[in-house]
Amino acid sequence: MSMQPGRTAETARHLHYVLRVGGPEPRTPMLDSVESWNWAVRISVVGLFVLALAGIAYSMASVVVPVLLAWVIAMVLLPVVDGLERRGLSRPLTSTVLVFLLIASMVVIVGVLTVPLTYWVGRTSELGVLLKERLQTLGNPLAFFEEIGNALSQVTGEDQSASAVNLSSPNIVTAILSVLTPLVSQALIFVVALVFHLIYQRDIQSGMLLLFQNHSARQTATDILKDIQVNTSIYFGTLTVVNICLGIAATVLTWLVGLPHPFLWGMLAAVLNFIPYLGPATIIATLFVVGLIAFSALSHAVIAPIAYLGITVLEGQVITPTLIGHRLTINPFLVFLSIACWTWMWGPVGAFLGVPILLCAMVALRRLSSTGS
Repeated sequence: MSMQPGRTAETARHLHYVLRVGGPEPRTPMLDSVESWNWAVRISVVGLFVLALAGIAYSMASVVVPVLLAWVIAMVLLPVVDGLERRGLSRPLTSTVLVFLLIASMVVIVGVLTVPLTYWVGRTSELGVLLKERLQTLGNPLAFFEEIGNALSQVTGEDQSASAVNLSSPNIVTAILSVLTPLVSQALIFVVALVFHLIYQRDIQSGMLLLFQNHSARQTATDILKDIQVNTSIYFGTLTVVNICLGIAATVLTWLVGLPHPFLWGMLAAVLNFIPYLGPATIIATLFVVGLIAFSALSHAVIAPIAYLGITVLEGQVITPTLIGHRLTINPFLVFLSIACWTWMWGPVGAFLGVPILLCAMVALRRLSSTGS
């Protein structure tokens, strides 16, 4: 095997220094600066690659978001599918039935919640006036916002009649279709991706491993994918059970306090608790507003939000960490940054996907660090 002359001279000089001095040759400042520059170049390339991926994810949100959401739901359903397959049941049939049951349960829940949601949405203007009257008893805190609203209405020159004309115009049909069309297409992508992921999960994983030619790299990727699947299933499976119990507790709490439509608040509590910090804060604020509207006394209105705050603190600080273990505990600040970033990119669904994306990244980093050590 031939060797370049410059490389040979450098190697000979290094060996001569080691034999004569008895230690490694000291590094020169030029070599240190070259190595630092190489690291800067590598970091820049990785940063540009990450920015390119972020741009692609932002521009292809209508496809990427349903697929990622289907992957997260599949992580919860995969243990059930695998267990039924080991009992001799057909994997395609089991996956299809589970997805059908999931969709049917979602349709039933939405149908049950339609009546109370319509009630609250239909009384928006009335509830706004009533809430304003309640808050005026606390010192008229909305006077500043009322002045801003009057100033904006004078600047824009719009009134209630103009808004009524706009709502009754044929453009409302175009607006509704423009909203429903992407929702239907994304829902179809979600369902198809969920079914295919449950059925062909092993084939998808094998196809991803073909990207790695080296045996050690392929084994590391296999371990990472396995850890991600196991940890994600444990995390979201446990969190699903905890959130169902939390929703039941919120339903009972609002029923005991006397708030209208307790099942609505319990269901919202169970769903929004998948989003750390933002979900519980939204439910607490909602219970406070509903309490102000339902009760005349402030002391009675704050009972539900204060009690729910205590329940969520107990759940987030004691129950959930105990069930999932400290191995899956993530830095709260990183969780906040992940939720903020993905919410900015993908909206409310991005807020839900922020935690699983961060969890996968942390599991991969821990596996790589343990492999490197």
